[in-house]
Amino acid sequence: MNPESGEMGVSLSELADLYDHAPCGYLSLAPDAHIERVNATFLAWTGHAESDLVGRPFQSLLTLPGKIYFETHFAPLLRLQGFFHEVALDLTGRDGQKIPVLVNAMERHRADGGVRSIRMTVFNATDRRRYERDLLTARNELTAANRDLRAANDLLAQTNQQLDRTNSELHALYDTLPVGIFRSDPTGMIVQSSQRFCKMLGVTLAKDWANAIAAEDRAEVMSHWMTAVTNRVAFTHRFDLQDDATGQRYLDMKAVPIVTAAGEAALTGVLSDVTDEVRGEAQMRQIERLAAARQLTGGMAHNLNNILTVIMGNLEGLEDDLSDRPDRQRALDTSLKATERAAALVSRLLVYAGYSSIARSGSIAVDSALRGIAADLTGHNGRTHPIVLDLQAPDAVIDLDRAMLADAVRELVLNAAGAQPAGGAIRLSTRVITANGPPDHPVVIVSVEDQGVGMDKATLAKARDPFFTLHEVGRGVGLGLSLVDGVCRIAGGELRLTSLPGKGTTAEMHIPVLP
Repeated sequence: MNPESGEMGVSLSELADLYDHAPCGYLSLAPDAHIERVNATFLAWTGHAESDLVGRPFQSLLTLPGKIYFETHFAPLLRLQGFFHEVALDLTGRDGQKIPVLVNAMERHRADGGVRSIRMTVFNATDRRRYERDLLTARNELTAANRDLRAANDLLAQTNQQLDRTNSELHALYDTLPVGIFRSDPTGMIVQSSQRFCKMLGVTLAKDWANAIAAEDRAEVMSHWMTAVTNRVAFTHRFDLQDDATGQRYLDMKAVPIVTAAGEAALTGVLSDVTDEVRGEAQMRQIERLAAARQLTGGMAHNLNNILTVIMGNLEGLEDDLSDRPDRQRALDTSLKATERAAALVSRLLVYAGYSSIARSGSIAVDSALRGIAADLTGHNGRTHPIVLDLQAPDAVIDLDRAMLADAVRELVLNAAGAQPAGGAIRLSTRVITANGPPDHPVVIVSVEDQGVGMDKATLAKARDPFFTLHEVGRGVGLGLSLVDGVCRIAGGELRLTSLPGKGTTAEMHIPVLP
């Protein structure tokens, strides 16, 4: 064995070089921790000369916190167990800069157990400490980011809850609105709507809304709908629906173009029930038409009445002059009767036109008057059409001429008899109700009811129009219900008609009762 070499064949010079230039610092300390030997690596890190360090206590190289920590923790630990590992300390270099290191130490003992020396290895932990700082910074940043994320998630959850509440409130609002709300997608399919939209159209799904359109109109309406979607223009359509429960209904569908987030066109709008509006307009036109007819009828009747007055006066004058002319007397009588019939017709026209002085000339007790009127009518058709009385207004008094009341009831009874060609009872009744006004303004209802052929809606709508009749020419001029309507209006009331085909007709004269 070469005395200059170790057992592994490594020379002592090589071992000395390995000691001096190892990748870590080597120090040999006396039992009291004073430095006895230090390698070149440690000297290079700290910038000290070996002569500056030998004989100095190791803790003199530490920062003040490191000195305290070393003397209070690691020195006692080393004496207690004879070693310590991976202790993080900060050295102070010759230039005063702090050098982070990891220190391992182990005691060497003599045969008697005493401490011979302390071997210490020092690793430069600058990069590791920087990495740890960066890692700690990253961890702190991650912790802060997680905290911010949790806060954002909490805010998002609160926002989602608020959106859910808002959506619920909006849906509740949509469902309480008197109109249906809807929205289409870019293809024209309605993808969102309120419950009222489907209910108004009578469909289960909003996308099936076109099924509510009449089959013969569906293709044309859908063409207009797709044109509105494609060209980004407004859409308007009025539905005419037949409802078994409420009859004919009218719906207006209006939509305006919108642009989606993707830049595509769609439609959004409302569906409104305009039945009352349409019916109101129709009623207003009917009222205006009837008012014009009454005005025209009244003017013509007034002029005719003046003419008939002259004719009647002349005929009555001729009656005295022709008293000795029996051959001309018959012609005169025929002329007088024709003139009287014309005068009666004019009188009815004046009643329809609203000349109240003709019909209102005193007060009458309704039930008492109707008993006499019914007795007169029974003599004419009592066998085939008996009149059944149900008079429940013994104290009702109205402001109306008895003859006019008799004419009105006679017209209603004759109409009821005509609706029952095979015969049948006619019910004549009265009752007192409180109208939609002060409780001290009662109304008596004079009702004439039959079980005849009845009328459809179209016929019922025209029944009270002047000169409207279903009879052939020569069997009436169509002024019967017009007369009754005029009598009711002159007395401050109205005529109400209800009828169903095959179920009969009920005519009710609503007339205010005198206080």
